[in-house]
Amino acid sequence: MFTKLKKFISYNSPNTLFFKLYISVTAVIVGSIVVVSLSMDYYYENLDDITFVHDASFAARLLDDFVEDTDVWNMEVDLLSRFTGFTIENISMKNALQYHNKHELLDVVDIEPNKNYPPLPVGVGKWGVFVYKHNDESGLLAVILPHNDGLLLIVDSTGVNLPIDGPEDWEGYDAELYLLGFIFLSIALVLYSTVRNISNHVYRLSDASLELAKGDLNTRVNDKIPAPLNQMAASFNKMAASLQHSQHQQRVMANAIAHELRTPLTRIQLVMGLLSDEAHSEYTTALHDDLSRYSVEMEALANDILMLQTIEHNPSLIHQYVDLSALMQSRQVEFQLQYPHVQLSADIDTVKVDANARYLQLIVDNLVKNACLYADSVVKISLQSHGEYYRIIVEDDGDGISVQQREQVLDAFTRLDNSRSRQTGGFGLGLAIVNTIVKTMHGDILIETSDLGGALFIIEFKHKHEQ
Repeated sequence: MFTKLKKFISYNSPNTLFFKLYISVTAVIVGSIVVVSLSMDYYYENLDDITFVHDASFAARLLDDFVEDTDVWNMEVDLLSRFTGFTIENISMKNALQYHNKHELLDVVDIEPNKNYPPLPVGVGKWGVFVYKHNDESGLLAVILPHNDGLLLIVDSTGVNLPIDGPEDWEGYDAELYLLGFIFLSIALVLYSTVRNISNHVYRLSDASLELAKGDLNTRVNDKIPAPLNQMAASFNKMAASLQHSQHQQRVMANAIAHELRTPLTRIQLVMGLLSDEAHSEYTTALHDDLSRYSVEMEALANDILMLQTIEHNPSLIHQYVDLSALMQSRQVEFQLQYPHVQLSADIDTVKVDANARYLQLIVDNLVKNACLYADSVVKISLQSHGEYYRIIVEDDGDGISVQQREQVLDAFTRLDNSRSRQTGGFGLGLAIVNTIVKTMHGDILIETSDLGGALFIIEFKHKHEQ
């Protein structure tokens, strides 16, 4: 549960492409809606002003043929009010000026460009029709228009009609805010679903790449996804299949070579055994010894190749409790006998682990043998336990390994000094075997410079269980 939560948080952190894309697209769409809404509101407000002024002017012209304050005039005003919803009344010049001073001016509409509008008072529609806010509560519009020898105050009809028995909190702009909120939420949810789907496909490709990098060449991804991600998925599957085929061919070839070497080696060793019973000259004896040494080297090479292939492609899953301290102490004694010219010291903590005993011995043997071959006189092995981790450390006082060569030296058949004979440098498979085992056991290998002056190898594993 905690792992899934941690993964979800990492996938949705502000630094992810998904988060940035989602926020950017959402911001652009929401911002566009806001800008368009404000623009449309401004446009329709101005449009309402212009429409109202034209309608009011038309109503005023209809009254031009009637005498003010007569029965016919009053009847026509009543009919216009019923039809348009306008409130129409006569006002004097003085009252027009007072109305102008008391009410908020909203707009100036010039329905006949560059025409004067006498007999309005100075400043009241001199170069156009002034549109006023009739009162603060209703927000109704009003205009003052000339009519014959007087003036008309025309007030717009009532404003927004609310639904019958509608909620009080929907008054004013609340309904628009709720609507905008719903639109924004809908956009956010749709975008989240779409972008999240794309992001999931990308993360699945990323996870598959990591599995492939760890050596699982059976990893494949679903390529039945939207373009262009389906092209990436198909390319990934082709690459994984190609790598798997190439590795299979290499494994078959390496195994075939190692196995095929055994038959002539066996025959050579048989012939050498028969020849050893015959009398030889000093020259043939030397040749016999060389041939014997070469056959041993070829057998060792075949064994190392098979071992490397087996560990890399068919690792052993057998685990047991291993007294690593005792194992390293016994190997120290063995190697001290094999390399008497080297002073082999040890600093070993008590460590018991749940691991593959054969693999641990191969690590110790190859590292110590390599150190003894290249040391001047001193080799030191250490075993340290630090909480959840334990370390196998081997160091020597030889020439060491340069920083540029530390990764290269872990590759198979790598010998840093090609001028050295195989008696000194071996075939270059020992450290490759160590590196493969460390990866198989999910450990880490570090190469540094020892305080003794030579190479320092640190192998670190995490405790699975301690007895």
